[in-house]
Amino acid sequence: MKTVSLREEKRKLRQEILARREAIPAAERLEKSQKITQRLLTWPAYQHTRIVLLYAGVRSEVATEELVKKSLAAGKQVLMPRCLPETRQLLLVPISAWEELKPSFYGLLEPPPPAEFNPVQPDLIVVPGVAFDLCGYRLGYGGGYYDRLLWCLNRTTTVGLAFEAQIVPQVPRETHDVPLDFVVTESRFIAGRNGPLSVEGIGNQVLTLEERNE
Repeated sequence: MKTVSLREEKRKLRQEILARREAIPAAERLEKSQKITQRLLTWPAYQHTRIVLLYAGVRSEVATEELVKKSLAAGKQVLMPRCLPETRQLLLVPISAWEELKPSFYGLLEPPPPAEFNPVQPDLIVVPGVAFDLCGYRLGYGGGYYDRLLWCLNRTTTVGLAFEAQIVPQVPRETHDVPLDFVVTESRFIAGRNGPLSVEGIGNQVLTLEERNE
């Protein structure tokens, strides 16, 4: 019997979940996105966060404009990713307004390259993806940008945003894959890397960098 390669498994699952996500009517996606946004904004751990890495949802992804604007209004320092194709890494750029984002690499909305760059590390990383499982593992788009980031910042609290239609029993995984701490959907929090911990019971789970280094 022919064995299906891990790469082929990922390709098939990516194709299936993208089709499933894109089949959600636009108005329903927006409604679900608003529920996800509200769930995250009212989470005590998110309210405790001072520096957060967000992203601009495009196409059929969870819409994040409201999340970005309300996080800025709450006084958080918001970082947004800019793709560096030559190294397949993400540059984390501070923004002060959603309107600073412009269409860029692969049609993504990204901040412009900063004139002067002073690296800032987030207390919490909000991550996009194609599929997520109940252990916090994610399947991305295949570029490896977030895989590299999560590997480098593996002590930082991570949260994936997804519609319930994107949740699968198990994502094909490799030994170097880093699971997310949590996944937020329109109907629930999924505790990934933290196992069976109750999200409601952990309170201020997110630690700032200063607190982590104490």
